[in-house]
Amino acid sequence: MSKIKVLLFLLAIAGTSVFAYNFDKTLPVPGKSITDSKLQADVMMPIYYYSLRVADQGCQDFKITNTEVSKAKENNVWSEIWTVKACNATARIPLVFTQKADGTDYAIDYMNVKVAK
Repeated sequence: MSKIKVLLFLLAIAGTSVFAYNFDKTLPVPGKSITDSKLQADVMMPIYYYSLRVADQGCQDFKITNTEVSKAKENNVWSEIWTVKACNATARIPLVFTQKADGTDYAIDYMNVKVAK
């Protein structure tokens, strides 16, 4: 019976290590983003999860290396580009922000993501 417990324990450890990504969650993010730290924290994980799509297979280290405003704020809408380093790939991920009375919405502009390897 103890061999089964040990086997299950080892399988559990191996299963969780497969998904052990290193996402740098340091705030504030580097660069010139005009988002506040709460919005940066909200945006960070969707950016990283999207980065998984462009990273090399097996990559586990992800870091936001730069942010920049690509379209100035006008009528409470603006655009930014967040750059993510994912091992050997660098992704420039555009975001559109819409500020409202109850908070700020954001969306990744998937069609304009640029990847360099």
